[in-house]
Amino acid sequence: MDLGPDALVEIYDFPTGRGFRALQPLQKGQVYLKVPLEKCWSAVRARQDYKELQTLSLATDEDVMALHLLLEKARGESGWNAEHLRCLPKSFDMLPHWSEDELGLLQEPELESTARRLKKQVQSDFSEVLREAKGDCLSLLEERGVDFESYLWAKSVLWSRCVDFSRELLETAGQALPETKQHLRLLVPGFDMANHDPRLAGTGRTHTVLEGGHVALVASVDYEAGDEVCIFYEKADNHRLLLWYGFVLENNPFDAAQIRLPIDPRAGPGLEALGAVLEEDGGKVFARCSMTLSDPVPQAAIRAAAVCQSLIPPSSGEVLTARQELEALRLLQRALPKADEPPPLPHPSDWRRYCAAVVSGFGPQIQVAFHKTVEAKMIAALAAAVKT
Repeated sequence: MDLGPDALVEIYDFPTGRGFRALQPLQKGQVYLKVPLEKCWSAVRARQDYKELQTLSLATDEDVMALHLLLEKARGESGWNAEHLRCLPKSFDMLPHWSEDELGLLQEPELESTARRLKKQVQSDFSEVLREAKGDCLSLLEERGVDFESYLWAKSVLWSRCVDFSRELLETAGQALPETKQHLRLLVPGFDMANHDPRLAGTGRTHTVLEGGHVALVASVDYEAGDEVCIFYEKADNHRLLLWYGFVLENNPFDAAQIRLPIDPRAGPGLEALGAVLEEDGGKVFARCSMTLSDPVPQAAIRAAAVCQSLIPPSSGEVLTARQELEALRLLQRALPKADEPPPLPHPSDWRRYCAAVVSGFGPQIQVAFHKTVEAKMIAALAAAVKT
């Protein structure tokens, strides 16, 4: 795809897949790709191009954009944005595209159920579109071969590739937005080649709107020439990435397991300050603490375990002694069962099996990391207690 004469990146096949490669050093805040608004897919553009779509008063903006993609795709090389359409994936790996046997590989009943519900929702959306389509609109959809499978494909394009531009960004750049809308959702040719990097969380905005009618990608960190230039999609664990984008990340920093301990409510503020989430259940208060591979035994969990055993006063802000920490760790050790190391991951060439193994392997992986860390902390606490 031609990214335009002002692009400071090129499309490049990295070992991990296709993405953007910097053509020169980029500084944080520098625009490296801009696209005219008139080249972007939007619900407004869809209704302008096809008066037939204006008759679908019950259809959402996403439905209308999906139909626009399919109507133009059916026109081949004469279709609007034909070059962009050629570059879109022919198939997707989001969970609604998986077979029942493939979903079973996840070993995650709740995630499997969510995938089935999402597919049923898309089926329902498509049925609603067909029920509302009349006359010229229905004839157009039939003539262009719009069916459920193609509709699911178009929805998948939008789920994985659209960008939301806030009212603030648009108005700052002199672009109007209807009062009923808080953002403008666009499918921007070229933007969809940028890969997700979770390390960019909190580094700054990666897209913006420019005066003069362009949307742009902005470097949120410095890059050297030849580096892969990425954007940040969202704070998504592997369940969400696989459901909506069709990929997973090994050692995803947003993957987390939870441990929940009953506490005295007076300990709540101190535990919240450490990152715990308070929950009420059956008249009791619990501290829910997130365990990640980078921090499998968070301080919030250790302190909650100490409060749970009345080792310290609930509202105490004092640092735990070595003996108190040791007792708290012993409780945590009993609270979470041990697990064996998960088996080696399949090769990514068997993509769906690989993704399922990453998802299903996280539970055992975090359990192993948790117990190894607890044991290491217990040895350190025991050594400190002996010295005192």
